[in-house]
Amino acid sequence: MKIVTIRNCEEYVADDRAVAKEFLGPRGSALKNLSIAEITIPPGVTVKKHYHLKSEETYHIVSGSGIMHLDGEEAPIEPGQAVAIIPGQWHTIHNPNETELVMIVTCAPAWHPEDQVFE
Repeated sequence: MKIVTIRNCEEYVADDRAVAKEFLGPRGSALKNLSIAEITIPPGVTVKKHYHLKSEETYHIVSGSGIMHLDGEEAPIEPGQAVAIIPGQWHTIHNPNETELVMIVTCAPAWHPEDQVFE
């Protein structure tokens, strides 16, 4: 059994300043078809608008709040809420607050950069 401590996972800082810590997935566990990451979005940051070619994705808000944009729709999202994103749907999330927005993101099949298309 391998138990992962998320705070000890390697950070990847994106160009938009969002910080990702993939804690379960093909790069660090026995999972082959799913990846799970903690994403922290700093105050004032908007994640680059994108879609996925093959991956289904979920955003589950853990702390903070934001504005979710999905295929032309916009809605506030807060802790305890989640949104499903299917392949081909343009999406982004904005943190308009003075505190971090933290979410758990799942991708199936597992996330890889070649699956992501940016605007």
